[in-house]
Amino acid sequence: MKVAGDAIGGIMNIPPEASGAPRHWGAYTTVGNVDQTASSGESLDGKIMMAPRDIPGVGRFTVIQDPLGAVVSLITYSME
Repeated sequence: MKVAGDAIGGIMNIPPEASGAPRHWGAYTTVGNVDQTASSGESLDGKIMMAPRDIPGVGRFTVIQDPLGAVVSLITYSME
């Protein structure tokens, strides 16, 4: 999705590794280092729902859940 030519969002099907998840809107929070932030979340009793992975040409992301069940995606954009 774009506004005035700038990418502001996207829509995708639920990937096979997330089968069974209900349809939902997800939010991404930009962080300096996805792997480090995910590890910090785990040390605070959070759960990694999707291990950090690369999106070619975009960056690296992960999905985490806080101890109360809230879910957010973290992303570090590549500087390509």
